[in-house]
Amino acid sequence: MGHRVSWRWGGPGLGPWPVIDTHAYDVPLSRKVPGLSGARPALGATDPAVQQREAARLSDLLEDMDRARVTTSLVVLQEEIGEFFRLAAQHPGRLYGLANYDSLSPRRGLEQLQELCDGHPALILGVATAFPCFQQDPRLKDFVPLYEYCARRGLPVQFQMGGELAGGEAARPIAFGVLARTYPPLKVVCRCTGGWPGEMPGLLRRFPNLYLQVEARDAAETEKKGEPRTLRALLRAVGSRKVMFGSGWRGREANYAQRVEAVRRLPWWQRRNVAWRTAAFVYGPRILGKWTMETGNRRD
Repeated sequence: MGHRVSWRWGGPGLGPWPVIDTHAYDVPLSRKVPGLSGARPALGATDPAVQQREAARLSDLLEDMDRARVTTSLVVLQEEIGEFFRLAAQHPGRLYGLANYDSLSPRRGLEQLQELCDGHPALILGVATAFPCFQQDPRLKDFVPLYEYCARRGLPVQFQMGGELAGGEAARPIAFGVLARTYPPLKVVCRCTGGWPGEMPGLLRRFPNLYLQVEARDAAETEKKGEPRTLRALLRAVGSRKVMFGSGWRGREANYAQRVEAVRRLPWWQRRNVAWRTAAFVYGPRILGKWTMETGNRRD
């Protein structure tokens, strides 16, 4: 089961392809949730790569986007909210926001989220959660008001699924299948940062409002002769119409551009979906920024 679009992009000869990154952080995640940086604490003070990542600012994302030729990024807004709006105004069409939901304080978290989303509807295109970081089950009744609000407003919700920040059974695909079934108007985006669970293809086929976001990290790090093998295996299993790219950028990382290139090396019929088409369907055409869907070229 997939989605149909009438946009006239899609042929292999229509010129340069946009790449939309549907998940980046305004600051490294470890500065928001200590201990979740993905690096051993002992390395934090001495490893140059970790130090560079920890010192990153949101403006560094734009520089990395330029180097990797990324068209647009969705940014999880945690701390540098004012800086995000400043940069988004300076670079129209390059940055859009994901409101970060504080699930440890569900009522207050929803109030803050509503204030941000209602105050900036042109720039805030969705919501990001981190339930597995706190061992929380997304099916808890405490989170019903969040889902009802997002469904009413047409705001997709991104959920962490398995991988580095796994939260046990609560972070398995079936939990998000339950949400997709319970809230048909809600677009549920599962973020896959590790190996993808075997039950995911069946759930994607069953629920039209369930989507999968991939980092392409494994593809970039296991490439052989230019072929992103892991990502292609995933796409053979689930198809590409329900899959989108999200790098997980959280500071300067050498393999950021490699992940983008892993997506670009996909066959064009998969690349158009993973790189931009699925994201534009889920988050709306404004995420294409200065690209026009009619010609595949930048507008003047």
